[in-house]
Amino acid sequence: MTLIWFALSAIALAGALALLYVDRSRREQFGKVRQIWAKAQGYAYNEADPQLPSKWHRAAMAKQEYLGAIDVVHGTRRGESFVLFDLEETATVVAVHRAVGSDVDVDLRLKSTPPPKDSDMNLLGAIGPRVVFATDLEIARRVCDQRMVHFTESVPPQVQMLWSEGAWTLGTLPTSSTGRDWDAAIDAVARLSGLLHVLPPVSEPAGIPADTSHDPGRPRPHGDRSDSAPRN
Repeated sequence: MTLIWFALSAIALAGALALLYVDRSRREQFGKVRQIWAKAQGYAYNEADPQLPSKWHRAAMAKQEYLGAIDVVHGTRRGESFVLFDLEETATVVAVHRAVGSDVDVDLRLKSTPPPKDSDMNLLGAIGPRVVFATDLEIARRVCDQRMVHFTESVPPQVQMLWSEGAWTLGTLPTSSTGRDWDAAIDAVARLSGLLHVLPPVSEPAGIPADTSHDPGRPRPHGDRSDSAPRN
């Protein structure tokens, strides 16, 4: 009986090792595909960036700081700076940087997706096939005009979560997505980022007089406190 259990344990161990090998080979092959895709379009590719996910904390990135970013691509597409990476095996993330950040964060998620757990995210309502949450409902209500309706109706089906935080607009895709999906996702997130340019800029730091001549609905050309854009 002991020999039988030993044999079964050995078979189970061999099976586990085989699965690990297959998974590692698949990941390496997938990384090469992304590297080729990045090189073909003039983007920069890195195998990993353990600290990158800690830049964000909402939506798909909530409590994911312990996961590292792999197969990371930095680039500029149609004038928009972006970073694309895999949050290990959880999701593929696209983040587009805006020149001016905002204190107002917005979340547009599919109706089948559970609501955000952030206590400062409030429900605004449905817009097209998505549900909108925001940290400031009055401002978000002004942003969610007919252009936003058209946008939500045209988002590619593979783009799952969409949200903004600070100077970034982000979206997620399944890790099984392809180069064509990545292109479409970057374009979709960039379009949402463009719509969110009307968000009021970040508040002036304490001790700095406010510019009363500035329209709060328009971005400031200088002196903003936005996050730094990713380097190519």
